[in-house]
Amino acid sequence: MASGMEHSRPAHDAVGTKERIQQVALELFVLHGYEKTSLREIADRLGITKAALYYHYASKQELLKSITQPLIDEFEVLVASAPDRDTLLRSYVDVLSRHQAVFQLVANDHASLAAAELVERSVKLRRDIVRQLAGPRPRPVDYVLASAAFGAIAQGFAVARRVEPQADPAPPGSAGYPEGEELTELLVATALRVLEQG
Repeated sequence: MASGMEHSRPAHDAVGTKERIQQVALELFVLHGYEKTSLREIADRLGITKAALYYHYASKQELLKSITQPLIDEFEVLVASAPDRDTLLRSYVDVLSRHQAVFQLVANDHASLAAAELVERSVKLRRDIVRQLAGPRPRPVDYVLASAAFGAIAQGFAVARRVEPQADPAPPGSAGYPEGEELTELLVATALRVLEQG
């Protein structure tokens, strides 16, 4: 019965349902980890049957891929456009901001990248970003500095947005971290200073 109803829904309804499934699954993956979250829990949280969930996603792995792949896709498009350093760094912060929950998932649950079969793409992407940041005719030291600059963005963002709450170095009750454009400017300026050490 539910299956027939799913087939009769307009396409935009199916898209909306898939987005809701992704949103709830991502929340649970971040909260409990990919391995410890079952499709039954996701279906229960959504108030649908497991069969209805399978109508949209054939497996938990397929669902995970649909959630994590857009982050990698955006990074790849960004890197392929070969922007200048400043644009690359700003765009990197922007992508992290728009996909913060996905970044939180892969930062805290490394198994999720493997399960989504995105490890190779992720490693290649990181290598390509470091190469671009290292500039033309780089020396070994430039690769070290580029890697440090890339890491400064990721780690600074993770702390400011409390991606790993248990690793938050600020004492409880301390003033809030910078946000929005202020955070972007701070992270980009820091990364550029690191790059200039060469």
